[in-house]
Amino acid sequence: MRRDMEHRAHESIGDLPKVKKLRREASALGALGWLLGNGDARKTARGINDELDVIVSLVDDFYRLLGDRNWVFSETLNLDRMRKVVAQPTPEEAERELVEYLKEKDSLHWMVTRLSRFPDMRPRIPLLEKAERDYLEGRYYSSVLVTVSMMDGFVNDAFKAERKGLHAREAGELHSEDCVATVWDGLPSVQKTFTKPFFAREDKPVYEVYRNGIMHGMTVDYDNDVVASKAWCMLFAVGDWVDSVTRAQKEGEGNRQSLAETLRRISEMKRRNAENDMRLKAWKKHQVDLEHPIGPDDEVLRSCNDFLEAWKAKNYGALGSFFPNIVGMTYGKLAGQARELYSPHPIEEFKIEEIDRPAAALALVKVSLRFQNRSWTALIRLCRFDGVDPAAEWEPGEWKVSRYGVDPFSDIEEAEPTK
Repeated sequence: MRRDMEHRAHESIGDLPKVKKLRREASALGALGWLLGNGDARKTARGINDELDVIVSLVDDFYRLLGDRNWVFSETLNLDRMRKVVAQPTPEEAERELVEYLKEKDSLHWMVTRLSRFPDMRPRIPLLEKAERDYLEGRYYSSVLVTVSMMDGFVNDAFKAERKGLHAREAGELHSEDCVATVWDGLPSVQKTFTKPFFAREDKPVYEVYRNGIMHGMTVDYDNDVVASKAWCMLFAVGDWVDSVTRAQKEGEGNRQSLAETLRRISEMKRRNAENDMRLKAWKKHQVDLEHPIGPDDEVLRSCNDFLEAWKAKNYGALGSFFPNIVGMTYGKLAGQARELYSPHPIEEFKIEEIDRPAAALALVKVSLRFQNRSWTALIRLCRFDGVDPAAEWEPGEWKVSRYGVDPFSDIEEAEPTK
C-alpha cells in the first residue's frame, strides 16, 4: 500500500534493513569477542556501531534540514563534506554549502565517473561530462537540460521490461526498502515536484527541478545554480535507486533459481542435525586420561601441548594460529597480536594437570606455568571451530584457545615464588 505522501513521517535510515543487519552482526561479533576474550573483535564491533550512529545521524540531519527543500542524499556524497553541510545553522546556509561543495574541483567528475558502473549509463557519460563543464562554467540552463533528460532516459533503459521513464512514475514507485536515497524524504518526495504539471507559462525564477515545466518550455527562468545542483543530486540518487531495485530483483531471481539447491541443503542439514543429536545424546562428560588419551581426547591433548610449546618457544606465528579468527585477520596480524599479549608473560616450563571435557566442542585445561622463580596456575578453555562455526569433536575442525587474551594470565599477579 502506498503511503500518504502528504502526511508521511520522517523516516530514519536507521530503519533500513542493511543498517539493522550491520547492527545485528556487530552485536553478535561483540558478544562473541567477549566470550572468546578477543579484544579486536569487541573493538571492531564498537567501531561499527559508532560509525553507523554517525552516518544515521548525518543522513537524518540532512533530510531534516534540506528534505523540505527537495535535496536528495546519495551514496556519492562525501560524508566529511556533508557534516559541514548539516552543521550550518539554517537551511539556506546548508543549501549554499552543498552547492559550493558540488562546485569544488573534481567533486562532480568523480560522481559522474561512478555512474559508468551502469552499462545503460555509459553511452550517456560523454554528454554528462559536457554538462559538468557547463555547470562549472556557469551555464546552468544547459546542465539542467542534460541531467534531467539523461536521468529520464536512463530509468527507461534500466527497466527494459517496463520501458517506463522517470517522468512517468508515481512517487511511491521510487521508494525501495533498503536505499538511503529512497527514504520517503528523498526521491519519493522530490518526484512529486519533478512531475508537477504546468498548464501556463511561469516567468518567475524557480529553484526546483520542475521537469515538466522545464522540458515543455513552460518554466522559463531556471538558469541558476540551485536548480542545476539539485538536478545533479537527483541524478546520483536515481543511480542508487536503480542499484537497489535491480539488486533486489537479482536476489529474488537467485532465490527462485536455487530453490532445489535450498531444499537439498535443508534435507542435508536435517540429516546432519539428527546424526549430531544421536551422537550428543551418547556423548558423556569425562576427564581426559593424560597418560593414555583415546581418539578425540588425543587431539585435545596434542593441541594444548602445541599451544603451550609455542608460548614457551616464543613462536608467535604458531601461537596466533590457536586464536579463533572471528574477524578474518591475516596470519601476520594474528602473530602480532600473539606477540603483544604473550611476550610480556614468557614461560619456561608448563605441566598439564588435568583436562575436563564438559561438552563435545569444549575442553577445560588446568595447567601449571613457571617463569624463573615464579609459578601460577591457569584454567584455559579450548573450543573447537570449523572456520568461525563451532564444531563437535567428530566434525571437521580445530581446537582454539577461547579467551586467549584473559585466561592464561588471570592468576599471574598472584604467582608464588618457586621454592
